Amino acid sequence: MPHDLIESRTIFVGQFVNIRMDIVDIGTSHVDREVVEECEGVLVVPVTESGTVILVEQSRHLFGTTYEVPAGAINSGETPIEAAVRELREEAGLKARHLELLSSHVNGVHMSGRNYCFLATGLEGGTAAACDADEEFHGCAEFSFEDIAKLIDEGKIPDLRNRACLWRAQLHFLGAV
Repeated sequence: MPHDLIESRTIFVGQFVNIRMDIVDIGTSHVDREVVEECEGVLVVPVTESGTVILVEQSRHLFGTTYEVPAGAINSGETPIEAAVRELREEAGLKARHLELLSSHVNGVHMSGRNYCFLATGLEGGTAAACDADEEFHGCAEFSFEDIAKLIDEGKIPDLRNRACLWRAQLHFLGAV
């Protein structure tokens, strides 16, 4: 059962996240809780007919070169599936005949933005990929799930959102879920 909110104030406003301080009644006392308000987003795991996964290679400020699934924020007025179609086209230059919602999740218990993880199959070439102006995009590459495990071990897929979606897709293909 959620705690009773006593007071809430925003302490930081950013491009992708806001941070607020909540005072909540947990039954025995009032406590401060930092809450990260993220925008909602999508992640798309594009899997080819041969079972390889197409990942986007990017440069990230904190990590250098990373490999990621096509992903991004859900724009105002857009549904998660519409955002998934757009991100797959923008970042990988692909269209999918089939999009299946694999999961939805928040990134942590003190974070509010929901992420939707989609599996994209029946891939077709679309338009040329183009990243956002604030990203350094290097292209796309195909990897087996075994190769992806090595990329994770090497720190080339550093964030848990990508890892979780890739693991969920792998479980899907193993018939474990």
